[in-house]
Amino acid sequence: MALRWGYMGTGRIAEIVAKDFAFSGLKIQAVGSRNLSSAQEFASRHNIPDIHGSYEDLVKNSNVDIVYISTLNHVHCDNALLAINAGKHVLLEKPFTMNASEARAIQTAAKAQGVFVMEAMWTRFLPVMDAIFSIIHKGLIGTPHTVMGDHSQYLPPEVSARLWNKSQGGGALLDLGIYPISFATRVLGMPDVVKAVGRLKDGVDEATSLVFGYNNGSTAALTTCCTVAGPVTATVLGTKGRIEIDKTFYAQTSFTVYNNQNEILERFDEAGVPGTGRQMQAIEAERCVEAGLIESPTLTVADSVAMMEIMDEARKQIGLRWDFE
Repeated sequence: MALRWGYMGTGRIAEIVAKDFAFSGLKIQAVGSRNLSSAQEFASRHNIPDIHGSYEDLVKNSNVDIVYISTLNHVHCDNALLAINAGKHVLLEKPFTMNASEARAIQTAAKAQGVFVMEAMWTRFLPVMDAIFSIIHKGLIGTPHTVMGDHSQYLPPEVSARLWNKSQGGGALLDLGIYPISFATRVLGMPDVVKAVGRLKDGVDEATSLVFGYNNGSTAALTTCCTVAGPVTATVLGTKGRIEIDKTFYAQTSFTVYNNQNEILERFDEAGVPGTGRQMQAIEAERCVEAGLIESPTLTVADSVAMMEIMDEARKQIGLRWDFE
């Protein structure tokens, strides 16, 4: 039985995800916004039957099984706990929370309520990522030992005001850096050592570079910036070869597999997905709920907590502290 989704938030990402849902016939039952007119307009665009002028009313709706949350970073935790404590399953936009403490609060609440929770790291559920990790698991490039990744975009205040608002969890690290962090940790696991340098402006990080160290000798080198457009590519180096992932590495894209003689072993050309492919994370959420799981094995809540711990450490090293901490 298909789940009935409630949308909490009606911003740009919610619009993209709603369009992606339509490609796969996923059911958006309700939408809630702090502004009733915003919810009404969103519902009209996406043929949503139930309309709420508050998040509290949305989570009380008995017709809603699972809530997709796409609100601003600084209220992710409160919004997720509101839905969880109402007994709703949750798909929560990345970054999961503002810090690891908030992430652990969500983890505890979800276990207590026995509901499914997953971070909306849509990248992990794309066909291109299935292909990349199939290559890795087959051993075609040997043992992975280095990941390099960049997510840098030109997003000045006039383009994305929230990224420059410290009180809303702005900066490059949480919104952009989470993508290479998620990819690197999926390939290599959680690092034993995190080193970070960054450049702060207007109270947030406009650029952060990270190096991950592992006790087995593996490393990752990751960059993120919101004042310069970067290559937005990623590479995995293994003992027998490498995978070069084209721009935009975290979306449905193409990649090339090389051996250590720089010969092409395989080429994966971009195969189109309906929309951006964000509906695939929702399909995974529905699969897990149907199976009685409260986490996805592809992205556990513990994974999301650990990634927040990495970003907490990076923020500490570059001198970025949230006012409430």
